[in-house]
Amino acid sequence: MTLRWHAFYLTIIAALLAAVLFQGGKLQRAELAAQRQVIAEELYREIRAAPGRYQLVDLRATEEFEDGHLPHAVHVKLPLEPDAEFDRYKPTVVVTEEGDPQTIERLRDEFKVALNLEGGMLQWRMSRLPEVSGVTDLTALRRGRAG
Repeated sequence: MTLRWHAFYLTIIAALLAAVLFQGGKLQRAELAAQRQVIAEELYREIRAAPGRYQLVDLRATEEFEDGHLPHAVHVKLPLEPDAEFDRYKPTVVVTEEGDPQTIERLRDEFKVALNLEGGMLQWRMSRLPEVSGVTDLTALRRGRAG
């Protein structure tokens, strides 16, 4: 065999290897995207089992937040203030009105483990899960009381 045939076979092998790696990367990205979503009923069960496991951050308008929000949720406006008291490495569930996955991507610098509430507050309400009205008392929340 000549050198040309060796180069041809190596090129084909490299193309096939690249295609396999690309497909595997695509599947891995899809699985990671699915892991960044949390379902309302599942989140509620986990909050009931271990209340301090997640930070719940609500990004909706103030009026919407006061109208009703998840128990233990904290209302936040973007960008976060530099002195905000959040654990950047604790799993953080981001609540929007309809569950906006693009918001999660923007929060990657703020929270290392950010999860999107799939369907947002609309899905939470459609599932008839409990809500809290009014403003969350942050000092009581830090002491460990529900709010």
